[in-house]
Amino acid sequence: MPHLPFSSSPSSSPKTSPSPPSIVLHPASGASSKKELFKSSDDMATQYRTRYAQYLAAALNMSLEAAMVEADAQLAPRRCSEVSEAEAHRES
Repeated sequence: MPHLPFSSSPSSSPKTSPSPPSIVLHPASGASSKKELFKSSDDMATQYRTRYAQYLAAALNMSLEAAMVEADAQLAPRRCSEVSEAEAHRES
């Protein structure tokens, strides 16, 4: 009979499975991390518009100024309508 690498004697107790690792979150040092959490929505919108313009400039090989104009046009608030899109399709 081949030799097995473990002991099959009943005196050996089965090992308990280790507990799952715990995740510990450490707060970032410095006051700037708190500022990041409480940005105004205007700041977030401006950053998004800038990032989107940078993406357009890189993807479409255009100047950043032209990309900013395009981003402003695409991200401009929409004019509200009294008729929903579904109602407009039903009438036509």
